[in-house]
Amino acid sequence: MTTIVNTLPVGVEIYSPDGKMQFLNDTDFKIFGIPKESFDISGVNINGNPNLPDKVKKVVMEGGDIRCSFPYSFETVKDSSYYTTAQDGNIHIECIGRPITDARGQLENYLFIVQNVTETVRATRQLEEKKQLQDNILNSIPACIQIKDIEDNSRYVFCNDESQRLFGISVDKTIYDVMEAKRVSRIEKTDKEVFATGNPYNGLEHIELKDGRSFDTLVRKSVIFDSGKRMLLTVRWDQSLQNDLKRRTKMLDLSMEIMNAHTWFYEPDKDQFSFGEGSDNLIINPVLHDSLKKFISFVHPDDRKLFLDSFRHAITHENEKWNVEYRADLNNNGTYNWWQTQGLVETTQRDEGPYTFMFGMTISIDKHKQNELTMMRENEKKLNGLIQQNELILNNTYSGLVYITTDYIVQWENVANCSASLTYEAYKKGSHCYESYGLTSPCEDCVMQQAILSRQTEQMQNTFENGHTLEIFCTPVFKEDGIADGIVIRMDDVTERENMIQELKHAKTLAEQSDKLKSAFLANMSHEIRTPLNAIVGFSDLLMETTEPEEKAEYIKIININNELLLKLISDILDLSKIESGTVELKYDKFDISTYFEDLVISMKQRITNSYVRLLSHNPYPDCKVNLDRNRVTQIITNYVTNAIKYTPKGFIEMGYEVVENGIRLYVRDSGIGIPDEKKNKLFQRFEKLDEFAQGTGLGLSICKAIAEAMGGNVGFESTFGQGSLFWAFLPCETEIHQEKQLQTEKKAVPVSNKSSISNERKTILIAEDIESNYLLVSTILKKDYDLIRAKNGQEAMDIIKSQPVDLLLIDMKMPIMNGLIATEKIRQFNTKLPIIALTAHAFDADRQAALTAGCNEYLMKPIDKTKLFDILQEFL
Repeated sequence: MTTIVNTLPVGVEIYSPDGKMQFLNDTDFKIFGIPKESFDISGVNINGNPNLPDKVKKVVMEGGDIRCSFPYSFETVKDSSYYTTAQDGNIHIECIGRPITDARGQLENYLFIVQNVTETVRATRQLEEKKQLQDNILNSIPACIQIKDIEDNSRYVFCNDESQRLFGISVDKTIYDVMEAKRVSRIEKTDKEVFATGNPYNGLEHIELKDGRSFDTLVRKSVIFDSGKRMLLTVRWDQSLQNDLKRRTKMLDLSMEIMNAHTWFYEPDKDQFSFGEGSDNLIINPVLHDSLKKFISFVHPDDRKLFLDSFRHAITHENEKWNVEYRADLNNNGTYNWWQTQGLVETTQRDEGPYTFMFGMTISIDKHKQNELTMMRENEKKLNGLIQQNELILNNTYSGLVYITTDYIVQWENVANCSASLTYEAYKKGSHCYESYGLTSPCEDCVMQQAILSRQTEQMQNTFENGHTLEIFCTPVFKEDGIADGIVIRMDDVTERENMIQELKHAKTLAEQSDKLKSAFLANMSHEIRTPLNAIVGFSDLLMETTEPEEKAEYIKIININNELLLKLISDILDLSKIESGTVELKYDKFDISTYFEDLVISMKQRITNSYVRLLSHNPYPDCKVNLDRNRVTQIITNYVTNAIKYTPKGFIEMGYEVVENGIRLYVRDSGIGIPDEKKNKLFQRFEKLDEFAQGTGLGLSICKAIAEAMGGNVGFESTFGQGSLFWAFLPCETEIHQEKQLQTEKKAVPVSNKSSISNERKTILIAEDIESNYLLVSTILKKDYDLIRAKNGQEAMDIIKSQPVDLLLIDMKMPIMNGLIATEKIRQFNTKLPIIALTAHAFDADRQAALTAGCNEYLMKPIDKTKLFDILQEFL
């Protein structure tokens, strides 16, 4: 048996259950270059093999089956002194492992079949490189190359890049994927003829794709063999551009004829004109004008200098458009017609030297010029009419206007015709302006001189004895050379406006009174914020001093309660800001309010600390789908229940909902103190509280009202003093009620802080935070479950992600050097898969949207909600 095994063309190795080598055949000695005579088999254990992958060792020790291949380095063997070998370099090994068991199924030995597949691997790689080269060549050809398997529903087995770019064809698609069936039949007809006869086909085919694009193609079809199977090779050239050029040439000829124009081409080195499209209809004998010298002789003598000067300028200013109008007798019949010529100069390379040429178009504008002269005469007539009309309008405006030149002479005025409120003597045309005031020389504080010196409009205001107030504007007028020509004086009766200003001042006083109310509100906010802050700061200090566990637990409880109160105050203030700006944000989605309501009930129960109050719930449906903003629903119910808790010393609080016509009705009923009649009109108003000594901002009910109205609904209440209250909110929506509970497709979020839910593999989180205390808080929360790395600004975060593996990034938006928004945008340029979570104190929707737009996957606001943080980490990790 040993002789047979030694003659096998593969290596055979046998190991004991503890990994010690028991046997290897002659082929194995040859593969690994082991000297058979001096080899000490007792010193070899498979677990010490430095080349063998760990997963293979694990399977061997467990007695499992395995088949694998891997690179084998003899240098590594020598360095580790695993065994003595005469081999050098690297080979590639393929092995098959099988356990050898006894009658009881116990592992007795382990068998390895080993084969040197180095040449096979090398040949495979060479084949792949040749195929890649072939693909690169085919993909570089500016023609569409496709191979179809006609016998497999004409499926494409190869398409080069040009095919995919032009027609949207890809491997495993068929022509029916890109073309309508009725357009395919004529193409399939030639495909099948070529495949059946083996005769190549050359012709034209029109391709109309489903997306509306169409192509005229020159096509060649022939049969090829791939691995012994007959395939259809199709090569297409897009002829659409050539056909389009032909159509455009015809359109250009037609356009030139309609426009009464022609194209031309000029070579300065040869002084030669060539005439193109349209010239046959306009120039009888082009030879008469085929040089500049000949052409200029037909230009009108009065226009020759203009033509030559503009031509010489254009020929020396490449890419500057030449445009000239002139008269010329191009047909040598004694009649000069008007022409407009436009052109450009360009320089290219020809025969290893620069080649300059000029090209353009000449249009007959004779009719246009005649029409222009006629229009000029008509426009002059209209202009005179407009001048008279403008004078009529200016003389009937409420403003008085005067134009005075720098010599103080009135050139034009309409003050006398303007308004009876202009009481002083009107300016007189042709006289000095100061004469209107009874003076013989210019005024000492002449407003005209002030306006000219300042080169801007000067303004003054006068109130006269009759109670009228005039506002006077003096605007300087300058000539093109910057020298003053005079001033325009405008006088407006602003009596009504001044009266309105007084009314506005009165309104301002009222606004200031309103500001005082807001100041009172801010003072209340200061009190409400400082109250929980006092508890948080005070008990935090006590927590550091006490050593009693019971006291620590009590202090932590008080701190957490005041944390929640402070967050609620901040949320109310932010919601008030949104309401004031009219930007209440709604995010509708379809959800089961029955299940959601049960979660709300559990949350509300935790808020009731009074043992004399019990919470009741009314959840009438096992399954009720609604399309609403679930967060806003929570906000309404939470505000209602919170108010009920404040004003219910004993008894019950009932929260519930019901489907009504066109929507759903939320309600909270309590057996509390009720609301006095004199205070009922204050409900749902901002900044109002029934009990000034109760904690809160007085915004909760007004926020509920704004949310309900933003969703198209309304709110209301019923209350009897001393007996209790009922608060409700109607929200319009579509509802679906099911009698049996539907299976939920969404899984409930499991807190990541539960150790059983965390993957055994620790993930690495990069925290970008410049504030030391903020980083310490986050790291304290996460360090038990994750490996943490810190960056103090966006630049450091980006450098770390480029240099080492990171599973998730928590990033603050406001940091030095590079802020979070810019860092996120730059990271997304080279890493689109890394989860990025914004963790910031910015609380407005615009900040959240900016972070998501920059590339963040999620947005968390400070202070940190530990449960939300772990929920998001579990979602992305």
